[in-house]
Amino acid sequence: MANIVIGVTGGIAAYKAIDLTSKLIQSGHAVRVVLTDNALEFVTPLAFQAIGRNHVYTNTFKEEDPSVISHIKIGEWADAIAVVPVTANTIGKLANGIYDNMLLNVLAANTKPVIMAPAMNVHMYNQPAVRRNIELLMGEGYHFIDAESGFLACGYNAKGRMANVPEIKAYIEGMLTVQKTLEGKKVLITAGPTREAIDPIRYLTNHSSGKMGYAIAEAASARGADVVLVSGPVNLPAPPGVTVIDVESTADMFGAVKGHMDADLGIFTAAVSDFTPRDVQSSKMKKSEDDDELSIELKKTQDILQYAGDHKGDMFVVGFAAETDNVRKYAAAKLEKKNADCIVMNDVSDKEIGMNSDDNEVIMLFSDGFEQPYPKMDKQALGVEIIGTIVKRWQG
Repeated sequence: MANIVIGVTGGIAAYKAIDLTSKLIQSGHAVRVVLTDNALEFVTPLAFQAIGRNHVYTNTFKEEDPSVISHIKIGEWADAIAVVPVTANTIGKLANGIYDNMLLNVLAANTKPVIMAPAMNVHMYNQPAVRRNIELLMGEGYHFIDAESGFLACGYNAKGRMANVPEIKAYIEGMLTVQKTLEGKKVLITAGPTREAIDPIRYLTNHSSGKMGYAIAEAASARGADVVLVSGPVNLPAPPGVTVIDVESTADMFGAVKGHMDADLGIFTAAVSDFTPRDVQSSKMKKSEDDDELSIELKKTQDILQYAGDHKGDMFVVGFAAETDNVRKYAAAKLEKKNADCIVMNDVSDKEIGMNSDDNEVIMLFSDGFEQPYPKMDKQALGVEIIGTIVKRWQG
């Protein structure tokens, strides 16, 4: 069992931190709680003290034990710190080195993993400054559990609601129990969509957000792997410690993959275009007043997963099958045809999972007949689960 510090900032989701504290203690973990002044507008120290039977920290200058400096001692005691919820205000202060309350001082003096679960209005969450601050913190090694879509306190039904408590708990425990099982291993991952140019203005693409591939890359890096992430055009920050190669077209992605076929593990999550225009126009195509239709001749692109399966050598190859009909049939056929070791299948006809969503629900099919289903969950949490299962089946 682990020592976990729960930091709580001033948002309406602060009440959920009480539930998280209770569930962690029920699982045998030791928990200490730090509240900001703004958090005290929503929850009381007594609520956490009653559950945890421990002093709750609220003031940097109020030292209960004169033999220690609390904001330093807390970080030394912890195995991990989770800020649940974290507001735009705290994210901004931390990103810019402002430490003006007890929690921020704990984080400033901390060397342990920090997990953050944002909760805020959708417009705040998409504010460029907030996104920039989150990206900066992720680059410094902070872990973020993406907010989910749902009913918000402000009345919107949109993204910004804090991830649910069981997912946060699973993420914290997953980080604490992870072993460096991929240390010394090179992992190649593809993610996101590709763009196939029609002319200098237009292109063919798909709805892939890249979130699943990025989550898997972060999870693999946490296990000590040397991760190379070949990414199509996405709006996501680079995972900590991961080498990102940005590409546009399927041909670009194929070229990058060929340059890293020495990887020990290849995970191909990218939704690559199966076809590309035969002729790319050098100038913008103009519409004709006499024509109501336009035809564009397409040709097949390179099948990257097929190439990886045919040339894998000692590489363990994992592909993804995003289907809308006969999902299992097509996924099983893909597993065999592509000479893969595993196919992760998901039904993207459900708009709540799969492409461009925050959640996913999958079944992993292995070439030896083993299957591992995972229910709907946040993609970051699922990325940890997928890597864990791959490692067990591959190295076991």
